[in-house]
Amino acid sequence: MSTSTPTIFAAVFTVAAAVYGTLQLLLHTTQDPKEPPPVPALVPFISSIIGLSRKKSRYYTELHERYDLPIYTIRLPGARLYVVNSTSLIPSVQRQYKTLAFPPIEAKLAMNVCGSSKTANDILNTNVNGDEGFWGYSITHYKALHPALFPGPGLDAMNRVMARKVTMSLSRIQKPKSTGLFDFIKQEITHATTESVYGEGNPFRDPVIVDSFWKFQEGLMNLLLGFLPSVVARESFLARERIAERFLAYFKAEMHEQGSALIKARYEHSVAHKVPVEDIARFEAAGAIAILTNTSPACFWLVYHLFSNPVALEDCRNELKAVISEDIITDEVGQQGKEVTIDMSQVKSSCPIMISSLQEALRLHTVGVSTRLVMEDHMLDGKFLLKKGGTVMIPGPVQHKNTSIWGDDVHSFNHRRFLPNEKRHNPIAFRGFGGGTTLCPGRHFASTEILAFTALLILRFDMAPADRYWKHVTTEKAGHWEVTPIPDQDIRVELIPRAGNGDQWKVLITDSDKLMPLSAEDVEPN
Repeated sequence: MSTSTPTIFAAVFTVAAAVYGTLQLLLHTTQDPKEPPPVPALVPFISSIIGLSRKKSRYYTELHERYDLPIYTIRLPGARLYVVNSTSLIPSVQRQYKTLAFPPIEAKLAMNVCGSSKTANDILNTNVNGDEGFWGYSITHYKALHPALFPGPGLDAMNRVMARKVTMSLSRIQKPKSTGLFDFIKQEITHATTESVYGEGNPFRDPVIVDSFWKFQEGLMNLLLGFLPSVVARESFLARERIAERFLAYFKAEMHEQGSALIKARYEHSVAHKVPVEDIARFEAAGAIAILTNTSPACFWLVYHLFSNPVALEDCRNELKAVISEDIITDEVGQQGKEVTIDMSQVKSSCPIMISSLQEALRLHTVGVSTRLVMEDHMLDGKFLLKKGGTVMIPGPVQHKNTSIWGDDVHSFNHRRFLPNEKRHNPIAFRGFGGGTTLCPGRHFASTEILAFTALLILRFDMAPADRYWKHVTTEKAGHWEVTPIPDQDIRVELIPRAGNGDQWKVLITDSDKLMPLSAEDVEPN
């Protein structure tokens, strides 16, 4: 060993110690004692970056299990993250929707994802938080979409198209079919959803656009960061451009006029705020993310858990059998057959195990983090100082994996967990659709679609994994932005038609103005 080696080691150690000391000093001199306590970190600022990048949402659950703090601060270079764990603090955050605001974050993310023009970005940023009253594109956006997404004629019409497309597609499977389960569900949900939203001019009828969409969403995190997207997220960037170009043709041909109330509302809201049509097309590329990205994996997890759990599968089948109706029908040539009808209003009102199973699948697998920007210094609940410019975060997985709320079987699928007569959980702790002003506005459409598809699948088919056993499915490769992560590897299965699959099946969507109890906001005022 060279005599200079100890000297080099000493120099490196000295520099490392100096950097560590400086970071510790910086942390303690810039952290107000009234703020939520900073989470302990081996190396201030740096350890949290590594933890978040490597562990993603698991980082929040690990910190909660280790320190059990109601709220704490994660310090990153130039940023403060205030992470809320306590269910008692969540309503306090959600009530302060002006001071702890989501629209400014949403507008910035939309600009990066869509690649919209300066003109459109200026429109998005005008009175973005409604500080000057209830006007402006961003602050009025959800209200404009409300009639199309909440129970009523607009939502019923979309659901009818969706149900018809799903029923027709599954009716084509008359013999055993080998397929990747997620790939199969993704194709079915993508087709049914886009047909119901975009109508006869549906751009997603082109396989190139379908392929482009999934390439687009794969690189979403790099687009969100907004740093040289055409270079660091080139494939996703080019895919987005193809989608935007196709939507531009769709709107210029006025095909949206033949679409759903939702696409009409989105278009009319943009036109009313003078957004250029080229940017409306770009906004719709992001709109497709909202209607597609989480529905397919959520449906996959529900189907996976039901078919891999014989008790849950039988309970749901028996529940559904009790609400279906059967009629003898005669075709044009006089041959008689059977028509089997599933009334989704009956499923929603009389199949609590099905709804509980959906909520349980979301509890186990959704990893969404509700975020809000601190617009001015604020004392949360009169106890914790949140500084202007900080970001408040409510990690759903922390609530969903809390044994004090859900019990010792928190990591297991219990299809009866959400039943009204079971042990009551704190409704604030279920974050499958977010909450407050970040509550998913499309939850009723997505849930109806998932329930209709799953109901048809479990009544009409048996399913067997190609490996003869249901393997544990991981989601380690999921992106930071994914709310409902897709499986790392697909599961090869065989779909086997059951007796009666050859009957004529129909999903009935009756007029409805009732909310399914999917979140705390659906059962009690916000």
